[in-house]
Amino acid sequence: MSNDDAPPSEDLWWTEETEGEEPSIDPGEGKNTTKNITASASFFAICALIFGFVSPWGWYDTGFLALRWSFQDALWILTDGLSFYSEWGMNPLEYTHWLMGPLLPLVFVTTFVATWYKSRNGNEEFGRKASIFHLSFFGVWWSLNFFFWGVSFPSEWDYGIFIAAASGIGLHPTAYGLVEKFSNTASE
Repeated sequence: MSNDDAPPSEDLWWTEETEGEEPSIDPGEGKNTTKNITASASFFAICALIFGFVSPWGWYDTGFLALRWSFQDALWILTDGLSFYSEWGMNPLEYTHWLMGPLLPLVFVTTFVATWYKSRNGNEEFGRKASIFHLSFFGVWWSLNFFFWGVSFPSEWDYGIFIAAASGIGLHPTAYGLVEKFSNTASE
């Protein structure tokens, strides 16, 4: 029996049936896969959210206190606060801005929880929608604030709101590119 008649060894990546096709190579082999990088981005985003929640949050000492009272504050604005609507001469946009304030911590936490839940069920792209909603809700609130009272930059008594808002960037599935750049720079 000659070597030409010998069966091909099992460690070859090709067989006679696939001889003309391109080999199937795993692009993530030997390096971080997109899922691992996305998990790293999510970890940094969660850390930023927690840091934002332990930082000063406007009227409250921390964002956790704002989260604790968000339901009651929003309920008060919707019920008793309606009487102040006409008494204080508010317009609908001012009232909307007033209502959005207590809802900020609730929206921020909800977007993270919903993204985590959806990703565990296999919907990796939900983070894009959650990130857009997270950042848009804050953007509308800040824009109304700017419209009524002028430029509002983070100060020593409310910078937690801005950090928690920026944490929404990490929910976006393409945010892993930033983490990948940082990890490549650190490894070099």
